[in-house]
Amino acid sequence: MTSHSNRWAKEVIATLAILLLLLPGSRVVAQQSSGLTIEGTVRDSRGGPIAGASIELLKSDNSAAEMQTQSDAAGKFSISEKSPGTYSLHVQKPGFGDVVETLTVPFSEPHSCEIVLIRLEAHADNSPSGIQFSDNPDFTVAGVTDWTAAGGHGSDVSLRTSEALARETRVLETTKPAGNSNDLQRRREKLQEELARHDSAELHRELGDLDEQLNDSLAAVHEYERAAQLDPSEQNYFAWGTELLLHRAIQPAVEVFGKGAAEYPRSERMLAGLGAALYASGLYAQAAERLCAASDLKPSDATPYLFLGKMVQASSQPLPCSEEKLARFERDQPGNAFANYYYALALSKKGGTKQASEVESVLKKSIVINPGFAEAHVQLGIVYSTRNQNGKAITEYEKAKVANPNLAEARFRLGQAYKKAGEPDKARQEFQAYEQIQKSEAASVEQQRREIQQFVVVFKDQPQISPRP
Repeated sequence: MTSHSNRWAKEVIATLAILLLLLPGSRVVAQQSSGLTIEGTVRDSRGGPIAGASIELLKSDNSAAEMQTQSDAAGKFSISEKSPGTYSLHVQKPGFGDVVETLTVPFSEPHSCEIVLIRLEAHADNSPSGIQFSDNPDFTVAGVTDWTAAGGHGSDVSLRTSEALARETRVLETTKPAGNSNDLQRRREKLQEELARHDSAELHRELGDLDEQLNDSLAAVHEYERAAQLDPSEQNYFAWGTELLLHRAIQPAVEVFGKGAAEYPRSERMLAGLGAALYASGLYAQAAERLCAASDLKPSDATPYLFLGKMVQASSQPLPCSEEKLARFERDQPGNAFANYYYALALSKKGGTKQASEVESVLKKSIVINPGFAEAHVQLGIVYSTRNQNGKAITEYEKAKVANPNLAEARFRLGQAYKKAGEPDKARQEFQAYEQIQKSEAASVEQQRREIQQFVVVFKDQPQISPRP
């Protein structure tokens, strides 16, 4: 095992810079009569602004002078160019990995822009990449706290989506040990005896599995970390990253999955885990790009598409590459109701009459495949509602209610539709049902969050934090 395989970046993973480039569809472009302005924000992997980053805009054929600026104290920058053509945008800061992106001016649509730079420390050695990692990661899991510290980015919908993605990432792991607590405890004691005789990555990983099953998540994450240090295999990286993500140590999860994806670029589940971690950190566009890349590795596997579809469903804006990949999902698996449903959602984010007609058609295919697909009926009802076809919308919402009486959105939209139709009693009944479902869902989510302890993470450049008792 080489020193490159054993050691971690002193601050954060250098190779993750490749995975967090300024992605297509995530540029801020303000087109003006006098030219074109590219605006954005530069920040580090923890979300902090990076001041003093150098931003250069270079024309590929060298026919125009380079434009240069720096990010301000808030990490913001603005750079302009009047001439159309192909440019490269270079973002640099000492101590961070560079980001370079090719841009074609002018752009057809304005978008937001966020550039993430990754701290690095590179050393020349004999390893293939020339990058040497220190023995320890940038962070320490110091303890656990309760669910009230979970926090999150964006709306509660985004938080619930990130939690669902974390649980589904966990499912991608190999089978966990089964048995009652006494059986698991006896197995744990045997593993500890074996470890006392010889240190083994496999034994540490198995011990981590048992600790997690025994609800000792703090012990589990340290076992997974040790396993990855002894043997940085795909399986060990994935187990460690998944444990961090499940217990909402988001930035550490991004680091671990990022390093794992750099080491194992053909691992579909590693890219999916990285996408889930990026989504939890609020980097929605980058998260979508990782799922798109994962779907390219094995287009016949539905998993990356389903992750991507959940992100699209929670997003109020189009996500980069999502329409293209979900179109392939629908094309390759026309008999899959979710393939049709998520493709319809991706189309609906674009808006427009043409898209609405296609959304209607694709949703109908989904319902033909699965007549009890409540969410598809709701989305079809929304299409009709936007066309002021209130009667048809009510029909679809009623079908959704029959398929799933506890689908809150169906009850709320049905109440709105009945109110619009001049039937206040029916509207009141649906709104009351909606409120009851919302309360029940909130209690269920709270219980789920109480069952998942959150890790207290201390970074090297932060003071020690005492975990809550």
